[in-house]
Amino acid sequence: MENEKENQNLSFHQFSDDKSSSLQKYQDLIIGNRNLSDLFFYEFFTFLFMNMPSLPGLFLRQKTYKTLFKHFGRGSTIGIGVSLKQPKKVSIGKNCIIDDFVHISARGDDTSGINISEKVFIGRSTELKLRNGQINIAPNSSIGSSCRIATTDGVVNIGEYVFLAAYCYIGGGNHKSDRTDIPIAHQGFESKGGVTIGDDVWIGANCVVADGVTIGKGSIIGASSLVTKDIPEYSIAFGSPAKVVRSRK
Repeated sequence: MENEKENQNLSFHQFSDDKSSSLQKYQDLIIGNRNLSDLFFYEFFTFLFMNMPSLPGLFLRQKTYKTLFKHFGRGSTIGIGVSLKQPKKVSIGKNCIIDDFVHISARGDDTSGINISEKVFIGRSTELKLRNGQINIAPNSSIGSSCRIATTDGVVNIGEYVFLAAYCYIGGGNHKSDRTDIPIAHQGFESKGGVTIGDDVWIGANCVVADGVTIGKGSIIGASSLVTKDIPEYSIAFGSPAKVVRSRK
């Protein structure tokens, strides 16, 4: 068990150097444990239904994928080609839509997880990824296509009625780089605690919201902005770095 927890947090280079068997590495990375029954159900359902097109695929994923997740709400649907890593740490509320080719990866310890509330839309080819920590998306929010929401050890909280346009990058973390005697790839990650996005926020396309930032309720972030500092409630901000240009009040 101790080796399993360590493997969940390793970088790719450290993970590839681990002495576990290929099957054990696969279980640690994809399933999150070495339980053979969890492995069987994951492989069986994803092999049969992950890429099944049209209504039969939507229907069968809706009925069978319930066993893969920590929680899967009634009326939620999962599109074709959705990639899952450690779905037992993922909760999906009622009436959500997970569009085609979304990637959901919930690596981390037992306190880590991804929590998607009811009536949330996750756009095509978006990534929700963590190594530790949590990603929480409140009800009625919409995440555009090809976005990336990530954390290495913090918490990303996205409020209610948030509209995130396409190609946005939220959170993440930084590679440690203090040492010069070993490659940066072997130095691990550091986090500033994650990102908080308040209710009723609109973030334009191609924005980056850095780790450690809070965007206040009711704010608007212009397209292609780099947000490195907190944004007060009901602000309109844009630029690189983003600056508040006026208040919606």
